[in-house]
Amino acid sequence: MVTNLPAEAKAKWAEVVACRSIPEKIKLMREFLSLVPKHKGTSKLVANVKRRIAELERELERAKSHRRGGGVGFAIPKEGAGQIVILGPPNVGKSSLLASVTNAKPEISPIPFTTQRPIPGMLQYEDVQFQLVEAPAIVEGAAEGRMEGTQILSLARNADGLILMVDLSSDPVGQFAMLSSELEKAGILIEKPEGEVEIVRRSHGVGIQFIGCGTFVGCTSEDVKSLLNSYRITSAIVKISGRVSLEDVEDALFSNNVYKPTILVANKLDMPNAEENLALLKNELRGHGIPLFAASCLSGRGLEGLGESIFRMLRIVRVYTKEPSSKEPSEKPLIVREGTSVIEVARRLHSEMYKGFKYARIWGPSAKYPGEKVGPSHILIDGDVVEIHY
Repeated sequence: MVTNLPAEAKAKWAEVVACRSIPEKIKLMREFLSLVPKHKGTSKLVANVKRRIAELERELERAKSHRRGGGVGFAIPKEGAGQIVILGPPNVGKSSLLASVTNAKPEISPIPFTTQRPIPGMLQYEDVQFQLVEAPAIVEGAAEGRMEGTQILSLARNADGLILMVDLSSDPVGQFAMLSSELEKAGILIEKPEGEVEIVRRSHGVGIQFIGCGTFVGCTSEDVKSLLNSYRITSAIVKISGRVSLEDVEDALFSNNVYKPTILVANKLDMPNAEENLALLKNELRGHGIPLFAASCLSGRGLEGLGESIFRMLRIVRVYTKEPSSKEPSEKPLIVREGTSVIEVARRLHSEMYKGFKYARIWGPSAKYPGEKVGPSHILIDGDVVEIHY
């Protein structure tokens, strides 16, 4: 059920959204919370707003630290077909994993917290590369800022996917629970929700527009428009995927939750008690749907197929472009999301090509026959060759 907030609370939230000053925004958020009725139906909303206040307060503190000349940013520019951040407690083998599957040469040491700053490396999978970034160790309390946890979790939030690491020789179930908890507190989901909503507000436009392949459950688009209008949102793009309820739409107004596809690597398979702990971990993961790699990162055992698993979890496809005058397609693929159409590829290639699009010819898995002539809405599949005519 939606929270049915009083009108004054909804008006106050509209002020929060419009505000650009962080100190003023924090003040308005606290005023908003004072107007929210306290009951079970609003507990999730209140928790989301309190978390956002805490994040803004930490952002203010970081800004003050930078002005004083302290602190080093953790941001790593993205490279390759996707950026995957490696997260884990101290001494689980994050550096060993990075050294084993990429060209990076991190310092590998039994001393906890050896890695102080993010370290990138490139993993080759067939004709694409993925950027793996080893993050400093996460500890309990990271979401509250302990041991630079806020910066580490910010790195994870901006990534395309995550690798969580646990140690099979030392309570992997407890380590996984800690990692999951800290990520959840930071608004980072590692299991795909049934429905996802993103609301992009516009200062002007033609009302509420819906895009995406999702469906509304228990409500209609008119119900959603009415809800958004009650929060003084009259112009926005609403992106939906999966099965979306009216409650999901309202939650999107107050939370900044993001879903990150995740792989779990259970390291030190060659250690005593590893097999017994692995069985416990598998039992804990039952129903989670997170791919598990039981491995020894020092020897490389168990890491076969990691590149393919990353490729599949990111839900990307490789498209090879071909000039009409050429016999061979490009060697380097264009990386796009699953469900990408021919016209979207044309837009990526060249604005004039997009505007003057006439048709395309397709070779590969999505073609009924080699060189099939298709229109702009044709959906491309991994390995397709596309020739644009305009």
